[in-house]
This record gives sequence, C-alpha cells and structure tokens, in this order.
Amino acid sequence: MSSPSPTSSTLPSSTTTLPTEQTQHRTTTLLNIKIHIAYYKLFRKDITKLLCDRLRWGKKWVFPLNVRCRSFDFDGSETLFRFKWNGKSLKLERMRFVSWVNQVLRSHQGPSVDELKVCFDLDNHYKAAIDGWIEFAMRKEIRKLDLDLNEDYSALLIQREFYAFPSHLLKNFTLGLLTNLRLSYVSVTGEVLEYLLSHVPFLRVLRVRCSPGLVRFCVSGPALKLTYLEIIDCKNMENLDISAENLQSFKYDGPNIGIPFKHVPRLVEVSFGMKFCLHAVKFLRRFSSYFMQLERLSLFLKPGNVVRAPFSLDIPELGNLKYLELKISLYNRQSLLACIPLLDASPLLQEFILKVGCRTSTSPALESLATRFKSLMENNTTRKYQYLKVVELVGRVGSAAVEFVTFVLENVVSLEKLIVNPCLSWSVRVSYEYEVMHVEEEEIAKEYARTLAEELPPGVEFVIR
Repeated sequence: MSSPSPTSSTLPSSTTTLPTEQTQHRTTTLLNIKIHIAYYKLFRKDITKLLCDRLRWGKKWVFPLNVRCRSFDFDGSETLFRFKWNGKSLKLERMRFVSWVNQVLRSHQGPSVDELKVCFDLDNHYKAAIDGWIEFAMRKEIRKLDLDLNEDYSALLIQREFYAFPSHLLKNFTLGLLTNLRLSYVSVTGEVLEYLLSHVPFLRVLRVRCSPGLVRFCVSGPALKLTYLEIIDCKNMENLDISAENLQSFKYDGPNIGIPFKHVPRLVEVSFGMKFCLHAVKFLRRFSSYFMQLERLSLFLKPGNVVRAPFSLDIPELGNLKYLELKISLYNRQSLLACIPLLDASPLLQEFILKVGCRTSTSPALESLATRFKSLMENNTTRKYQYLKVVELVGRVGSAAVEFVTFVLENVVSLEKLIVNPCLSWSVRVSYEYEVMHVEEEEIAKEYARTLAEELPPGVEFVIR
C-alpha cells in the first residue's frame, strides 16, 4: 500500500506559538549546552533509543534539528499531577503539550520509529493533532504505540468527549510491524480491535482502558500471536469471547461478562479487578479447568466480596499456582482472615503478596465471626505451605494485617524472605503534602512491621521498605 514519503509531515500546526523565541531565550545557555552535549554523546555512541521527554517539555528547550531517535516518550503525567493538587487550569498546558509534541515529531528525519508514547489529559477537541501523531506512527512503521489520554490527574471535573480512534487511517496505512498497542481513555470499537488482530500479524500485547466505545469484542483467529490481553474499566462492555492459542496473560476489570474463555490452552496468568472479582471467584469451581492451569493469580477484593466469596465458597485446588496477589482496598480483621482458603487451595504456592488499603471498623457480629473462623483454621492441623518462599505485605499495615501475616508465617515450612512495605497507597500516587500529614501513621506501621520481624525464625531475610 503506497504512502507519502516518511519525511513529509501531516502533523497539524498548533494554534499556539510555544515555545516562542522569547521563551527560548529565557532558557539558560547552560541548559542548552547540556542538551546538545547529551545528543552529541548519544549519536557518537550510536545509541538509537532516546526517551525524548527526559528533558521535560516544561523546561522550554530547543529541540535539535534532524532528530533520528527511535523512541519517543511524551509523558506529561508529572505536570498533570502538579496541576491536580494545585488546582490550576489545564487549558494552556494542553496547548503547550500539543505544540511540543508536534514540534518534536516534525523534526524527526529517520525512516522508522520503534516506540511512541503519549501521556497527557487530552480529549476529542485535539483530534486533529492526535490523528496526526497516529498517522506519524503508521508512516514510521511503529512497533510499540502507547496512547494514554489520561484524565485521572485532571483538575477539570467536566464531562469529557473521549478521543475516537481514527479507523479511517487503517484504509490508507498499515501497522504491519506493530507488536504492542495500548489505548487508554481512547474510544475504540470491538470491530476496529478485531480488524487490528486480523491485519497486524505480529501484535502480541493489547491493552485497552476506559474505552466507552468498546461493547463487544471477539478475540479469535488461527494466526493470532497475542500473548497478553488487558481490558480495564470499559463501562459499556457487554460481551467478550476469547479463543487464543498463544494467550498467556489476561487482565480484566469491568462489567460482569461471564467467564470469557473459550480456548486458552497456554493461559498461565490472570488478574481480576474489584468490579468483576466477586463474579470470577464465585465461578472458580465451574471453570476449574481454566484456573487449574494458572501459575499466577491476582485478585482485587472489597471487604464484602471477601466475606461472600472465599470465606463461604468451596475453592477448587489451584494445583499449578505459584504466585498469588490479593489486593483489598478497605479491610478489617474478618475480611483478611477470610482469604486463607485461597492459600489453602494452592499447594505449590511460592510467593504471596498482600496489599491492603485503609482499615475499617469491625462490628461485634463480624468480630465474633472472625474469632470463630480463626478457631476453625487453627484446628486444621494439616495446613502447611510447603513451597512458600516469599511473603510480602504492602500498604496501610495495622494489627489486622499483622495478625493475618503472622498466621500465614506460622504455617510456612521453609520461608526465605519477608518483605514489609508500609505506604499510604499502593494503588494511586499521593501528594507530598499528604505524605507529610501521615508521617506518624507510617511510623506506627513500621513498628507493626518490626513486631513481625521478631517472630521470624533464624535465617529468614527481613526487608522493610
């Protein structure tokens, strides 16, 4: 399929003139010298991979002409994070970001690009510019495309019009060398994704997050090379069918779609998020043939989900499971103890990670239930975790989390390492001001961690982060 010369540019001109000559002159001579020296050294050493954002677009630097770097990483998440907490408007910053990306891509003179990543809060108002970036990627025979138009850090709490993936470009260009595609906060349909799967022969990794246009998606085909599939928070998702010979890893969170597996003989890793997790755990027995082949399992549970799922269900044996990660956003004593059956069902487990959020209060009824459950567990003298080598506790460490980990440690035969990482949040980033406010809480968590260390047998490595 013919296409215009790679040196020609279809990138739209920005309505802004940033960075202007005035702002460029404000840049210190020293900074410009450092930038050019860095490029000079890179080219002399023949290093083709250059993550261009490492100089940070907000510093107003002059981009060298005839750029031939093979990897572009336009990551504005640091700027977005600052604007969220400072409450500043993003309108000007969006224009500056678009202008910066356009300027850099227009300067590229090489025949191909390995990787293009764009991360900033942009919506369909910037469609012309974003279409140009995707067309640039297609012209340059991109191998890895990461488009993250993330609104999570945005200070503008308004209804957004999601950027729509330009399916019309697929008629004029190909993505024949693409191996890795990530679309976040981009509206894309199942039909477009199915077209990509059938026309992009080397696509191995596909990640879609927060796409309102994704409703039905069938992953199938005799020549599929896909090994990793991730679909997160696509709120309009109704149906997902997966028949993929080479699929090894699957991550999903969103509406209840049933267990989507049809034919996945090589699947060894699964991660289910909070919205879908209860449904998945309920059907562990029904779809035990798929879960018995898993080597890695990650579950994100609510406290109520924990009570209604592992605590009361007959968990099938996860005979090949070697890695188990449990994430609980809000927890109490009872909800943590209820996770024990998942460990009991994993006889070959080697690594266990528990991530906990804020602790919640426990009612007298639930406290009594937890006490009875603990008594039942203690009476089970056959429980021993023969192969468990590493235990890690992450998050808001408190007495309930310590109790749970202590119970696990008491049943480990040959533990090699215990890792404790007391932190305010393991799922989202927090501001410096928030961290300062909770220094005392973190110190208390570290004290709890030290009590765990005192219970360890000799020879076990203890790491506190």
